Amino acid sequence: MKSKWMKSSAAVLLSSALLLSACSTDKGAAPSEQGNTSGEKVTLNGVFLGATWGQATQELAKEYEKETGVKVNIELVGRDVIYQKMALSIAGQANYDLFNADYNWIPEFASTDSLYPLDDLIKKNNVDTSKYLPRALALTQWNGKNGSFGNGGTIYGLPQTIHPHVLWYRSDLFNNDKIKQEFKAAYGYDLVPPKTMKQFQDAAAFFNGKEVNGQKMYGWAAQGSKGFGNVHTWLSFMYSNGADVINWDKMTSSLSTPEAIEATKTWVDLLKYSPPGINDYTFAEVASDAAQGKLAMALHWSWSAFEVDDPKSSKTVGNWDFVQVPAMKQSVPHLAGWSIVMPKTTKHPDEAFKFMTWLESKQNDVRQAAMGGGDPVREESYSDPTLTNELIPGTNVKKFRRYEALKEAMKTTKARPFFPQEEKWESTVSEYLSAAQLKQITVEEALKKADEAVNKMLK
Repeated sequence: MKSKWMKSSAAVLLSSALLLSACSTDKGAAPSEQGNTSGEKVTLNGVFLGATWGQATQELAKEYEKETGVKVNIELVGRDVIYQKMALSIAGQANYDLFNADYNWIPEFASTDSLYPLDDLIKKNNVDTSKYLPRALALTQWNGKNGSFGNGGTIYGLPQTIHPHVLWYRSDLFNNDKIKQEFKAAYGYDLVPPKTMKQFQDAAAFFNGKEVNGQKMYGWAAQGSKGFGNVHTWLSFMYSNGADVINWDKMTSSLSTPEAIEATKTWVDLLKYSPPGINDYTFAEVASDAAQGKLAMALHWSWSAFEVDDPKSSKTVGNWDFVQVPAMKQSVPHLAGWSIVMPKTTKHPDEAFKFMTWLESKQNDVRQAAMGGGDPVREESYSDPTLTNELIPGTNVKKFRRYEALKEAMKTTKARPFFPQEEKWESTVSEYLSAAQLKQITVEEALKKADEAVNKMLK
């Protein structure tokens, strides 16, 4: 999950920081020797995203101090600030022990030997990593090979939250007898939560422009903004049509394949059933339109579903249900997620690791979710009655009803291209996708130009 604000200045800062780190002569002991040996109480400093899971971490850290005597200072900041502080910490110019990391940073920082590898600490502390959802844990691993997501490697962090794309749909509309009759008369088959792309296209066309309770409806919405948003939505179409963005064997861009062209055309064509201004939609606009009852469907992050069930801001409380992303060939949603990592420069690796494992324990994985802190990363949490039995206050609707769809999504979901240059790749591709969205050039031209630009970048 990203916004437009990852500036090139952050990349410059990282390069400068890594240069300082490489030239530094005062790093002191090796990482395995940098634990607390003075007998003094340890204070850990962490920087987390100012999202719900960062807020949950800040609250739970207070309990950790009461239990252990170890104080954990948690700063809540924006994504770009986390990146900048990581770079400064790696260079030894700031004193931090823990960072909330967007997963595409794992290959980037691991490739420069800037993250603290956790395999020895995991073994030393008998941490059972098999309890994590496999694809959640894979977001923290890097084996030094491009495109290595899901292929194991060194563990550089512990997953904190995952949120793959799922299809949101208005169950009150899809189950309305009059609406169902109208749909069947128009399309010749029953209206159901879409499983195939054909069903999704028909439902989007059917609902678009329809008036429901005085509200004009739009067929669907998803992030469409240039600068990451459009890439995130487009990837779910790509992956679900069997396309990949890079030929990892040849390390060349693969955006001009028939599968990629078909997926991109399908996505661009479907935008006509979305609200005006869709090409500028970020994370916030999609959730807001869904809450205000303007949409029949949305392709959006699983975690954000809490926003449509908030009676303070939503007109559609309890009206949304969730299924898999519609399949062109197979449902393969784009995966987003955040992990917790330690910079190689931490002075307290043992204590920092203990806090990480405590925060991501069975009990606290459930507690974070109950606090609204994102979707769980441990398999067992999805059957915990604390979550599965909780209702939206004042209703008989289950608060975490998205979990069934989410569990299925986590069996096939796929990350963004897993290699150190991913951030630059995204910003490069986003420009050409935006041109195709705005009909400035054809899809074929956009993907051909994107291929050329990416290949130039890769060289």
